Amino acid sequence: MKDDLPALGESGESRLRRDKRNLILDAAIRVFARLGYHGARVSDIACEAGIAYGLVYHYFKNKEEILNTIFSERWSLFIEAVEGIAESSTSTREKLVSIAALVLHAHRLRPDWVKVLVLEIQRTSRISELNQMRSVGRLFQVMAKLLEQGQREGEIREGIDSEVASFLFIGGLELVITARVLNVLQVEPEDDQDYYQKVAKTVVDIFINGLGVEERPT
Repeated sequence: MKDDLPALGESGESRLRRDKRNLILDAAIRVFARLGYHGARVSDIACEAGIAYGLVYHYFKNKEEILNTIFSERWSLFIEAVEGIAESSTSTREKLVSIAALVLHAHRLRPDWVKVLVLEIQRTSRISELNQMRSVGRLFQVMAKLLEQGQREGEIREGIDSEVASFLFIGGLELVITARVLNVLQVEPEDDQDYYQKVAKTVVDIFINGLGVEERPT
């Protein structure tokens, strides 16, 4: 099968090393989500991955490096997806809905990873580390530019600070995701493919139009 062939220029040994490394990272995500970062041990990760305890240290120095790697690699993929949406030719509203749906669908598709991001990375001092701050800042920069473009095109009203607005938009999505992670939000069944799209549209509608009712002419 074509999919079973190694990537161009990649040796079998390199591919094996990459696959083993990803196996450890995926196992660590499940363990951190289940036990929490502080409650998890490297031996738990090795057991989850089905490998020898000492082999984990062949790829990572310690548990902290594993967590930092999970953030940097998974977050980079997410940012690239957001940038792809921001650079598309659709309207500002459609871009915002797509980004909101991407964030919300992430919980349905990878609940363990989202739980680790929210509870084990974002809610701790690790997010204040310089490299992670830069990575998170990249998201807000993309969003601010998107909103500035919307202002130039007349879709977002002028006079609004795009940077502050980007904080509010991402913050609103974060609260929805946190509520899902903590199981405090009553939602429709997980197999409802349209649910998160509905939530995304609601978030964007409130963000753009607010909660007020249009005044009727007297």
